[in-house]
Amino acid sequence: MRLIWQQKDFDSDIDFILFHQKDNTPDWWRKQLFKAYPDLNYEHTRSLSESERFEYITRQMVIQTKKRQPDIENAIKIFSQKWDEQIAKKLDIAYKNAFDNDCSNILNDMTAQVGLNPICPRDIENHCFDIYHYFDPEYAMTTALHEITHFVWFYFWQKHFGDDPSEYDFPNLKWLLSEIVVETIIRNSDIAKLATQPKYIAYSYFYDMTIKGNLIFDTMKTLYITRQGIYDFMEKSFEWIEINESELRKKITKAEK
Repeated sequence: MRLIWQQKDFDSDIDFILFHQKDNTPDWWRKQLFKAYPDLNYEHTRSLSESERFEYITRQMVIQTKKRQPDIENAIKIFSQKWDEQIAKKLDIAYKNAFDNDCSNILNDMTAQVGLNPICPRDIENHCFDIYHYFDPEYAMTTALHEITHFVWFYFWQKHFGDDPSEYDFPNLKWLLSEIVVETIIRNSDIAKLATQPKYIAYSYFYDMTIKGNLIFDTMKTLYITRQGIYDFMEKSFEWIEINESELRKKITKAEK
């Protein structure tokens, strides 16, 4: 596996930023931009129509990208160097152990695109993901491992199930499962040794969320560490989420208000 660090172009960056500023987007997601950019006025945007909001945010982000271009370029250098020194050579072995399969000749075209968006979307089909330029380098490394784990998960998932990759994106159930299992796989494998892990790898509200009285990450951990290979874990975890989808989605909706 191989990862290249580069700058994300502004047009793509702003498209993803505005995606999380739509009228029907929960505040939990919308506020992330304003936490990262205090110069933007969140209360003001609440009074605007969606089109006016998009225009205001785009104008403000044009200003920000001009101000922060040196910071973005510096971040790329720091992240790339840290990745090469700390993680790159250990990646294949860690993922082989975590996924019970040889990973040395897969996903050699991955890119980490450093830019303005504090939310880090991924493109499963093109093996790329976003990294916020203002991340602490250690957190950037962990974020990269999080996204790579998604890529590896879906690589072997598709190999096993042969299903439609369009089902791997938000808000599909297979996407939701991947957001849960990434935490499980990283923390319970040698991937965790590659970078200093933050308190949260997955969405913060998952950590105290229970289904049928059991913490979801406790349930996933048990399924993972007792697996008979990664495909066994995939099948059993998907069976679990299909059974519990309704309760899980209700709790997520409540958490994101």
